[in-house]
Formats: sequence, structure tokens, C-alpha cells
Amino acid sequence: MTLAGPAKTPAQKLKALQARFPFRFRASLSQHFLVEPRALERITAALNVGPGDCVMEVGAGAGFLTERLLQTGADVIAVEVDAAMVTLLKHQIGFSPRLKIVTADIMSLDVGSLLDEKGAATCVVAGNLPYHITTPALFHLLGLSRKPETSHPSWRQRITRMVFTVQREVGLRMASGPGTKTYGALSVAVAYGSRCERLFNIHAGAFIPRPKVDSVVVRLTPLPPRLTPELEQAFFSLMRAAFGQRRKMLLNAVAEVAGGKNAARALLGRAGLQETRRGETLSLEEFLHLASV
Repeated sequence: MTLAGPAKTPAQKLKALQARFPFRFRASLSQHFLVEPRALERITAALNVGPGDCVMEVGAGAGFLTERLLQTGADVIAVEVDAAMVTLLKHQIGFSPRLKIVTADIMSLDVGSLLDEKGAATCVVAGNLPYHITTPALFHLLGLSRKPETSHPSWRQRITRMVFTVQREVGLRMASGPGTKTYGALSVAVAYGSRCERLFNIHAGAFIPRPKVDSVVVRLTPLPPRLTPELEQAFFSLMRAAFGQRRKMLLNAVAEVAGGKNAARALLGRAGLQETRRGETLSLEEFLHLASV
């Protein structure tokens, strides 16, 4: 039983919660709550979890997705950075022995320790990723790091799949291929760390408060690392340089990280890549080869 009154839909529940526990949506945290029942059901189905599974929910908010995850019989670790939302979450869900609520920023979480505390070997991850942290949150959860000492975390392979709601533009970039307008560093990084699928769109009216743009739900299946920590750093450095200025020739872009044009010319020669190509035309495999030669 919840304390949100007899309201039936998530939108009605949220309105009742606002009346009982006055709070303000925080623009600084990009708070937009998904309240469309059908979308919540489709996200839950995409996770494909049941009894014995563990779900880590990023940004649990008022708990509308959390409710549905618990109904599957799975254990849930609900992560929420806003203390006011944690209060709502506790009143909305009530007590459940299968729910662990963690008040924390996703970027500071040690996923392995959380799973150990819950007694779970693996987990799936779900959530509505705020726009301002989408890229760093994806890097963190995929175990990708720009620093050798923090790359390849021990828990990297303990996340079996992730289903996220992101802004539609970001979702397009995540799943784009070489030569397209939306292809960029995020596309390459996501392709390196996972297999990405765009599942379905969600219109802006499905959220409270209503965002300015539509969203898309994506599913990521993490992949084992293909490079050593040291080579991963070279991979990310080359990738950032290549997309830093999209119209820059590959020779000039690589020169920024290779120590000059002569070194860049030699590196591109070993990799068999033309100096006049643009970074936006390189595939993931070509970036991997360039970082490895």
C-alpha cells in the first residue's frame, strides 16, 4: 500500500505525492519523470528480468519504474541522488525486502561493491539518464575510462545488459555508423563497449515535467574489452582528436596526439590509412587498428 492515495496512473500518483510532500523538480538534475504506463511496461519487458535477477535502477525518482521492476520478482537496487526524491520513493514503494535504496550519484558508485552487498553475481541496469550526465554515465557503467588506472574495473563484466531512456538525439548518436551526420566519438565508444539497439521512441508528453524533445529507449549489451588499458587510452585519445574538428584531415588530427605530422604520417602509414580522410569516416575497427599499430 502506498501513501499516494487512490490514484491509479503514475501521473495521478505524482500529483497526489506533490500535494502531500511538496517538492520542486530540479532542472539542474534534468528531472523528467516517465509517467506513461505503456512505456514503463515496454521498458520492463525489454529488461527481461524475473525472480533471481538483480536490477540496478539509475535515477529511481518517484519509483514508477521501480514498482514494475519489483513486480517481476527481481531484486532492485534503486539509485537516486536527490534526497527529496528518495523520500517520495520510500513512501510510494513502501517496504520490500527485495529493494535496496542508495542515495548517491551514479558517477561515484562502485558497482561491484553494491552487487556484493546485495549478494548478486551480475545485474542489469535501467534508468532515464539525465541529459547532462548521459555520456559520462555510459562511460562509467561500461567500464570505460580515460585513465589507465581506472579502466577495466573488476565489475565490468558483471553488468549483462542495460536499458536506458535518453534524449532522441543522443540515442541516434549512440547507434550511428561512419559517414552519417550523427556519427561521432560517442558512437565509437558505445560500439567499442557494447552492442547497441534502438528499441522505441517516447514522446515528450509521456514525461512530467514535459521536456523540450522526444526520447528513445536503447538497450546495450556490454562486450568484453578488446584492448589493454594502455591501448584503450590511445584509442580514446585518437578518437577524440579525430572528432575534435570534423572537417580536419586525419593527418592533422592524429598529429595532435602523435607528436607532430611526421609521427602521424608514420602511424597512418603503418595502419594503412589515407592521410586525407576525415575522422568521421573511420569505422570502429579502423580506430582499433590505428590504436594498436
